[in-house]
Amino acid sequence: MSITSKVRQTVVLTADGQLQGLVNTATTSTATNLTKINIMNVFAQSTDADAEIKIYNETGSATAKNIVFHGKWAAADNVVQEFKLPGAGIYCNDGAYVDLTNCDFCYVIGTF
Repeated sequence: MSITSKVRQTVVLTADGQLQGLVNTATTSTATNLTKINIMNVFAQSTDADAEIKIYNETGSATAKNIVFHGKWAAADNVVQEFKLPGAGIYCNDGAYVDLTNCDFCYVIGTF
């Protein structure tokens, strides 16, 4: 796999949902669901202890067999966490659905 895209930040998620990127048009930027993304870093802030982020290689749902990332952290509210993924990171070719638990927000740095 070759990485031909630029490293970018996804749109910030505050609830479960599909990872999105901003696509520029002639007059505006539009949030668009990402169908292919190489995840390099995951950032988040907890709302309570035992915060979790699960990322699935799929669109619009959370099927256990498609999980590609599961991060847990925090003993309290407002703990910021960065998960740095080694090498080229995690490649999702069918989209990237995110499930948040006890989490204020989450965003991903990667190529798409």
